[in-house]
Amino acid sequence: MNFLTPAALSLTLISTLHGADWVKHTVTEAGRCNTATAADYTGDGKVDVIASYSGKVSLFVAPEWEEIVLKRFPKMNATCIHSETFDVDGDGDPDWIGALASEHPFWLENPGDGSGAWAERQVDPDITGIHCILKADVDNDGKLDVIINNFGPDGVLGDSIAWFSVPKNPRNAKQWERNVFADKTARGGSHYFGFGDIDGDGFGEIAAGAKGAPFEDGNWFAYWKNPGKKAVKGPWEKTIIATDQLAATNILPGDLNGDGKPDFLASRGHSAGVIWFEGPDWKIHEIDPDLKSPHSLTLWDHDGDGDLDGASCGYESKKMMWYENDGKGNFTPHTLDEDQESYDLRTVDMDGDGDGDLLNAGRGSSNVVWYENRLGE
Repeated sequence: MNFLTPAALSLTLISTLHGADWVKHTVTEAGRCNTATAADYTGDGKVDVIASYSGKVSLFVAPEWEEIVLKRFPKMNATCIHSETFDVDGDGDPDWIGALASEHPFWLENPGDGSGAWAERQVDPDITGIHCILKADVDNDGKLDVIINNFGPDGVLGDSIAWFSVPKNPRNAKQWERNVFADKTARGGSHYFGFGDIDGDGFGEIAAGAKGAPFEDGNWFAYWKNPGKKAVKGPWEKTIIATDQLAATNILPGDLNGDGKPDFLASRGHSAGVIWFEGPDWKIHEIDPDLKSPHSLTLWDHDGDGDLDGASCGYESKKMMWYENDGKGNFTPHTLDEDQESYDLRTVDMDGDGDGDLLNAGRGSSNVVWYENRLGE
């Protein structure tokens, strides 16, 4: 076990916004990290972090961020491209799902005792070239599923996206139940997903961006209509939201202007720009056209005023940003940090005070950090 810098010594005051502070906490500075999740993995009431970096998957136990290695890869520079967390086996504790970009997705079973003895099990033996894993109740059965892409053109599921339901006995199942809804219709390097009910029928649609180069037919944002009770039968109908969006990556649904209609917050994560699309005609609005490589994106009411705000970090600009929404779709940019990269950003209540903090996987800045939200104080 590695004992890292105590949290009390890793606080950095970032900025003062509206009379309150955001405070930066460092979980680890041990290596390049593309993905991190947070949950109470040890059952002690504190929010821990699981991150993949430098050839391993590690649990960092709050509050001192003691490291427990859960899995090692053969290559020291290997790191999972994305991950997700929820209680897969229904035993009351959160498990973890991840994948290397060039391998198949797997899940680690939480033993529930805070140890490193997490059993590894396969999710699917075919899907690969992965860039996103998202949990969602796709078929409205009250149980979480996962959405995973095969963002390259190769393999059985090339240029496709599928959702997977957890089998009845996930500990013994050879693979999860696969449902391909975007069958060869996600060409162009599909990236990160958004999930939400766009057409008001009670079933969530799945949205994605596609970055393009080096793949063909990318630079678009789109969503696939959930057919409801027929969700297990594909393919789903695809609706293009926008084309000619250079290096599109992230897209998240939500009512951004308070008119009761769904909109989308999005980012061109491999070029520049945070934008939003106004429904139902998907009129484009620029929020921050100059933020370079905003690969990560989150949508949350960060200041507690009843509307949805955005947050992103441009790994070329090295700026951590949050975008304050006035409730009508007008966003004010606020800079939280000017020395931070990102590949994966999530809104999580890290300190249990009821608001949305930001957990960031630091990519080239070789760290995992979280920003404590003090906007309501």
